[in-house]
Amino acid sequence: MITLLLLGQITRDEFMDFKRQVEVQFAEIRGEIKELRSQIQALNQRIDDTNKRIEDLRNDLRNQMIFFGTLFVGILGVLITFLISWLNFVKDYKEKKADKELVVKLEEKFKNLEDENKRLRNQNEALIFIIEKIVNGASREEIKSEIELIKKL
Repeated sequence: MITLLLLGQITRDEFMDFKRQVEVQFAEIRGEIKELRSQIQALNQRIDDTNKRIEDLRNDLRNQMIFFGTLFVGILGVLITFLISWLNFVKDYKEKKADKELVVKLEEKFKNLEDENKRLRNQNEALIFIIEKIVNGASREEIKSEIELIKKL
């Protein structure tokens, strides 16, 4: 520009006019740059806020995963405990049922033994009666009739 002035192609007023226009344009550019800077700062703040929200969401998700994982493990533990208890109950029930069946069988055998004992006692009493008759001199026919009675028992 100064070179143009020196060459004399433009006047001083034109140069001053041009200079004002350039200064106005620079001022406008500076204003726009300031506005761009403030917009960039606002955008950076929004990005920071978004990053913070994303980090908060990650923490919330992590906490929820820990909660649900713990809940799942707890429920699984309860189910396993219930299953073990149920299996023990069924096992105990079967053992008690087997014990009851054994008791019933033993009671039947005991009753059969009592009946057999009664029968043998009756036979013994009959034999003692026959031996007493023999000792007391009973006849052969009386002894035979008593033996027949014993056989029927």
